[in-house]
Amino acid sequence: MAAALLMMNMHGAVMASDCDRTIFRYSEKIPFAIMVDPTSRFKWESTFMNYQSKKSINSEFSFEDCAEDFAKYLTNIFNSEGQNVINEEYDKKVVCVGFDNKSMYPRITVLTMQEENNGIKMEEDTYEISINNPVFYQYLGHCPNIRILTGGMSDDINEPLFKLFVTELGTVIGNNKDVNELFSQGCDNLCNSFDNIQNDPQVTSAISDFTIKDMVALAENLIDTESLQHSRTDNYKPSHTCEIGIVTMAEGFKWIKHSLYGA
Repeated sequence: MAAALLMMNMHGAVMASDCDRTIFRYSEKIPFAIMVDPTSRFKWESTFMNYQSKKSINSEFSFEDCAEDFAKYLTNIFNSEGQNVINEEYDKKVVCVGFDNKSMYPRITVLTMQEENNGIKMEEDTYEISINNPVFYQYLGHCPNIRILTGGMSDDINEPLFKLFVTELGTVIGNNKDVNELFSQGCDNLCNSFDNIQNDPQVTSAISDFTIKDMVALAENLIDTESLQHSRTDNYKPSHTCEIGIVTMAEGFKWIKHSLYGA
C-alpha cells in the first residue's frame, strides 16, 4: 500500500510519503513543490527534471502562475504520451504546493485530468490557508486510516461500513430492504458530516497552532500508522516514511527526509 499526505497551516506545508519519487522540489529557494500519487507508475522523476530544465518560472511568479505553467506543461506531456498513459493516470491527482508572492500563507492547487475534444487538459482547483480555514489536508494513494484519524470518511471504508449498517440493523428489525433504502438516502450526508469534522474549529484549532516541526512529526506518524494497519496482510512488509519535504515562505523548499539522495 502506498500513502502520501500533505498538511498545511499558517506556518507552511509538510508533505510526507512512504514511497520514493512522490515529492519533487522545483528549487531550494523558490517556494514551489509538486506531490504526485504514490500509486502512479508514470515516469515522474524524468518528467519533473525536464520541467526544471525549462526554467519557465522564477521567484517573481505568483503561485497561480507557477501552478498554471506546470499544468500546461503536464497537459502537453500527457497528450503526447498517448491514450494508454492517460487511462492509467486519469484518476490520479497531482498537487502543486507553495506560496504566492503576495500572501503570507501557503496555497495548494490540485490538478486533475479533464477530457477535451482533442485530448485532455489539467483542471486546476486552488485552495489557500486563511484565518477561516487554518488547516488543510490532502491525501494521495491509499489513506483510509489517515482519513479516519483526522476526522474524515475514507472512500475505502464507505461501502463496507454501509453494508455493515444494513446487515446489523436489518437483522435487528428483520427487514434488510427497508434499512438499505434508509441508509441509501442518508449515506452521502453521513459521509459529508464526517468530512466536515476536519474543518471544525474544535478539531483544527490544535493543528493550526502546530509548528512545522510538530506537523512533520504528525505527518510521519500518520504515514507510518497507515502502513502498519496493513501489516496483517500475508507477505506484507510495512514501509516507513521515505520522503518528507517542507515548504515555508522564509526558506522555500527543504528536505527533512529523502532516501534517494540521503538528504
